[in-house]
Amino acid sequence: MKKIRLISTSFEEGKNELIINTPLVFKDYIIDLALYNNRNTPSRAASLQSRTKCKIYKMMEWLEYPDYDYYIWVNSKFVIMDGFFENMFAYENDEDAELFLFNHHMKSSIRAEMDFMKDHMDRGDSYVLSRYGGDVMEEQVNKYLADKNYKDDLLFDGGLFMYSRKLVENKEQNFMIDWLLHNVLYSVQDQLWLPYLVKKHKVNFRVYDKNLFNNDFLGFIG
Repeated sequence: MKKIRLISTSFEEGKNELIINTPLVFKDYIIDLALYNNRNTPSRAASLQSRTKCKIYKMMEWLEYPDYDYYIWVNSKFVIMDGFFENMFAYENDEDAELFLFNHHMKSSIRAEMDFMKDHMDRGDSYVLSRYGGDVMEEQVNKYLADKNYKDDLLFDGGLFMYSRKLVENKEQNFMIDWLLHNVLYSVQDQLWLPYLVKKHKVNFRVYDKNLFNNDFLGFIG
């Protein structure tokens, strides 16, 4: 019997917890829900900003809970509705797949995302600056784009994804560890690092044929 771990966090002040409007049932699988917040997981306020803290559970849940077949991360701004698991497991029979992603709903490259971020920061966008001001984004992106072996033709939405235990079989060095490291070293804008690292680690990934923000199995409360 397969086991699924559904993960979400709500550490930021005023952020809602994940809303689930459907039974957590799929086939005969065991589905465990892991909702982390400042009540059940007290904040390390002196040493760890809440948005960076979130990345630990987004990217490293497998380390503390290694006995699951699949891990699903979902941003707490979404609402889970009927058909969620059926859609998330659309590629279940693909035995080679390790990571399951949604294409970005607006852009298709790291450069496009970086240009968007830089434009908003240059214009003094208070929301973007409050989240990413001082982060080392552009310098690292430029290093990626200078890599002659890298083709900048991917961008994913990071608000929902699934991975199998195969992705993290190597507990010492794997894609998820590297992704977290990039968030710590450069920026918590994790969508910027995702395409490059997927290719670097030669991850067997599949892309859902749905728009993350316009489908019939997720709501969005913004």
